[in-house]
Amino acid sequence: MSRRWRAERSKDHFHKMAKKLGFRSRAAFKLLEINKKFGILKRGYVVLDVGAYPGGWLQVASKIVGSTGLVIGIDLRPISKMSAPNVKTVIGDVCDESLHDKLASMISRKIDVILSDAAPKLTGVWSTDIARHSHIIYCILKLANKLLRKGGTAVIKAFQGEELNELLMDIRSLFGDVRLFKPKASRQRSREVYLICTSFHGGNDINRDAA
Repeated sequence: MSRRWRAERSKDHFHKMAKKLGFRSRAAFKLLEINKKFGILKRGYVVLDVGAYPGGWLQVASKIVGSTGLVIGIDLRPISKMSAPNVKTVIGDVCDESLHDKLASMISRKIDVILSDAAPKLTGVWSTDIARHSHIIYCILKLANKLLRKGGTAVIKAFQGEELNELLMDIRSLFGDVRLFKPKASRQRSREVYLICTSFHGGNDINRDAA
C-alpha cells in the first residue's frame, strides 16, 4: 500500500466514520446510500454478497433483513466470524460452479438480492483489470440465472469506460431495469459505478469469454 493511499485514508471522512460506528469497511456507507435511494433490501430477504471480505456490506445487510432474513457472504479470503446469527460465510470463487451448488443447498428458497462489491486483484494494466472484472460479473450473471428469484435485484460494481456498454446490454437482457449510481462514499477519482439491476426475469446464459 502506497504512502499516498495511507495519507488519503487518514483524512477520509468515511473511513473515520466506519471506525467510529464499528463497520468493517468504509464501503458500508455505499450500501447504506444505495439502499436509502433504491430500497433494495427488506426485512426477511435472502441476500448473497459476492466478494464480501472484510464484511462491511454483510453488516449492513444483516441489520436490514433482520432475524427472519439470511445473508450469505462469499469471498476467496476467509471472513472473520460475525456475531449476527443471520450471517453465513463461505470461502469460494463465484466462477466455480460447484460453489453455485453449495449455495443452493444453503437456502430454502431463491435469493432476493445479489450484492457485489467485488474486484479482482489489480495489475495496473487497465485492459487486463477490466477483462478480469468483467469475467467476475459474467460469473455473477450465470449464478443469478440459477439462484435469483424472478423479480429479484442485483447491485454490481462496475467501472466506467467503453467496455461498460457491452456489459450493460447483456445485463439488460436479464433485468427489466438497470440504473447507474455512484455513491458519495466512492472516492472522487474512482471510475467505479454501481449497477442497480431490478425486475430480474432471467434468460439464456451469457457465455462471453471475458477472462
